[in-house]
This record gives sequence, C-alpha cells and structure tokens, in this order.
Amino acid sequence: TPWIISTFLLLGMIIGFSVSQVPYVKNLSANMFGTAPQVLLPTNGGQQAAPAPKKAPILTEAQIKALPDDDIAFGDPTAPVTIVEFSDFQCPFCGSFAADTLPSIEEQYIKTGKVRLIYRDYPLSIHPQAIAAAHAAECADEQDKFREMHDKLFSGQGEWAGNPKALEVFEKYAKAIGVKVTAYKTCMDEKKYLSEIQKDMVDGTAVGVRATPAFFINGKFVEGALPFDAYFKPILEAELAGKKWEVIEDPVTNRTTLNIEK
Repeated sequence: TPWIISTFLLLGMIIGFSVSQVPYVKNLSANMFGTAPQVLLPTNGGQQAAPAPKKAPILTEAQIKALPDDDIAFGDPTAPVTIVEFSDFQCPFCGSFAADTLPSIEEQYIKTGKVRLIYRDYPLSIHPQAIAAAHAAECADEQDKFREMHDKLFSGQGEWAGNPKALEVFEKYAKAIGVKVTAYKTCMDEKKYLSEIQKDMVDGTAVGVRATPAFFINGKFVEGALPFDAYFKPILEAELAGKKWEVIEDPVTNRTTLNIEK
C-alpha cells in the first residue's frame, strides 16, 4: 500500500505530553482541593512496572460510540469528524494545545461545520490543583461559561498551578467571565461534579489514555500537543477525504511519524 510518509523528530517541549502512571484515583473527593490523589501503581516484584510501548489503542465500535459521553461539545453535532479530547487544566502541554493548535482547529474546521470537539477531563495525579480546576470549569458550565473558564484556566496556568490559593484564583476568573459567584461557590463547596470528573478519568483509562493531552479523532488515537500544520491539519484532511492514516511514536527517540494513504 503506497503511503506518503512525513517524519518529524520533535523534542519533548514540541510534541509534549504529561504522563500519568495509572490514573485510577482513590479518595478523589478528599484530595480535590489538596495534594495529589492517591493512585494505584503497577508493580513488578515490588518495583514499578516498566513503561508500556506507545502503541495506539484500537477501539471497538461500541467504545467509539461511547467516547463523547455527555461532556462539553463545540461545533455541529452532525459534523463528519468528531474529536474527543482528554485533557488536564494543569498540564503545560494541554495549555500549549489550547493556545497554539485549538484556535486553528476552531477557525478552519469547527466553525465551518467539519469538526465537532468534545472536552473530557483527565486530571493527572502529578498535578495537585488539576481536579479543582476541572471542577471550576464544570461549575462555570452550569452558567454556560465553560469555554470562557477553559480559556482562563489554560492562559492563567502560571498564576494558579502550584498555588495553595488556587481556589481564590478560580473564583476571580469566575467573576471576570461574568459567572454568578454565589451559585458558583455553592457548586464548588458541594463538589457537585466530582463523580463526573471521575467518570471521565475511568472512561479514559479504559480506552488507553495514560497521558495528556490525548485525542480520539473519529475513534483513532493521537497523543500529545502535536503541531497543527504538521499533524492535525493533514489528519483532519485525510479523515474528511476518507483516507487511512496513522501516527506512530517511538518512546525511546521521540520520533513521531504520520503516515497518510495516497
């Protein structure tokens, strides 16, 4: 089968992804506003298991159908391409995707009716404020302000990530985007969406997510904050044209190859 092969050697800050070892979280509620959640780590004779090869998971039709769940969606529900993103508001590479790649996807594909993007939470255990940030976005969504909070959280990472007063920063963002603060604070105090966040994490783990950002493009897996022009644009164009494609990543060299069928 003839292929067009584009190979790019990208350093960690270009491809970038944040890795979670085993993201199934215990005691999620107790850790929401404090330290990183407790995780169940894989073991091998008392030692942490070696990293698995970076092989894209292959989903069943049922798994693909269930991916969107009932989460936040941008774009036409009838768009021919659906991207399901698993993301972490405290992940710097997720922030890079939001700043550098998402605007182009939005302008060229979402606003033109070609792509629908669904956002799902996947706060990593290495990011202590990530669950609280995800919850802040969910509470803002109650007032139809998810996207505004999404943008504030990512653009303001340097202000709240690692900040013990992150909750105060989130409330400041809520005020800035026009959220009714009393309702927002009640939502946060009640931890109303913790089960929703946990479900996203469990669902992501079940389909092979282990790092952020992670994407399923019409059910096909892509991992990392890959550049728009070199990866996302040709992938989306291939999907729209009905062409086969695959992204292969070598975990040792970080060499990522995009193969597109002629």
